[in-house]
Amino acid sequence: MRRGISRGNLGVILVISLSIILAIFSAIFSSRFATAMRRWSGGQWIRDFGPRLHEKKSGTATMGGLVILLLWGISLAILHTHLAKSSLFIFTSALLFGGIGLIDDIISQVHKRSLGLLPRQKIILSLLATLVLFLAFPSLVRTAILVPFSHSTFVLTRVGFFFLLAAVFLATTNSMNLTDGLDGLATGTSLIILAGYAVLFHDHATLATILPLIGTLIGFLWVNTYPARIFLGDVGSFALGGAVAALAITTGTSLCLPLLAGLLVAESSSVILQVTYFKLTGRRVFKISPFHHHLEAAEGIDYPYLLPNIEWPEPKIVMRLWIVQGVLVAIGVISVYR
Repeated sequence: MRRGISRGNLGVILVISLSIILAIFSAIFSSRFATAMRRWSGGQWIRDFGPRLHEKKSGTATMGGLVILLLWGISLAILHTHLAKSSLFIFTSALLFGGIGLIDDIISQVHKRSLGLLPRQKIILSLLATLVLFLAFPSLVRTAILVPFSHSTFVLTRVGFFFLLAAVFLATTNSMNLTDGLDGLATGTSLIILAGYAVLFHDHATLATILPLIGTLIGFLWVNTYPARIFLGDVGSFALGGAVAALAITTGTSLCLPLLAGLLVAESSSVILQVTYFKLTGRRVFKISPFHHHLEAAEGIDYPYLLPNIEWPEPKIVMRLWIVQGVLVAIGVISVYR
């Protein structure tokens, strides 16, 4: 006797089908958005100081994160009956931090420079966004936090949870922003991280939240890969950082995130190491930080640095860093399985 398709299976089929459609729509809309941004002269401004590295990318369409947020938001509205409160927290986090990035992008466009918000302004706005999320989703305080490579969990006090929330959001959003320095690097890294979470937490609500974003990012990567026709912009990198951070919070994997998002940790750590070492010794560890720029060919380097010079083509750097992130996600997945 032939069995019918259960309601749960129909839901999964709907989510997967919608994600595939989103990949196609995202590629088309991202391409159209890139054309519109170039007509509007809304291109990326490259800093006019330091080693000559990416001058040729000046004028490339930016703020592609708007397309990602729009399509992801529409998909979640369609799937609203399949979602949980954690889904709303994840999307709201992406919106709030994407909004901070959007302000940064708009300031950059208006003043025609690479610098938008000052670092302290981003920190203040990020802490305000964290406070809003903390107050709007009080039940998250009861989330059990996993200890990597163990069977142990623990629950923080409200004050402790707020500080964890602030640390995770600040670290992840800024690290994603630093990683977004090569064509497709941050987009592909986000895809790998999200795929790891889809493997770990494949309940219906989580998949209904993650898979549409994965589909949207696949389509965006079609236009964002080398040579990129459009960049994420700060609106995109901050939104993706906010989504990844929120996913870690809701699943109790905040302490596992340094592995699951290991490339982000490496990129931000390279900047901290470069700045600290330069202040202490007057010398540099990397040719340019974040670390992915050390792997590129750059003109105008007239200072010594510790690590051996590497000059890989940009697509090779991106692909190899994706491989590194894939290995780290695999280790992260192992750290969560109990």
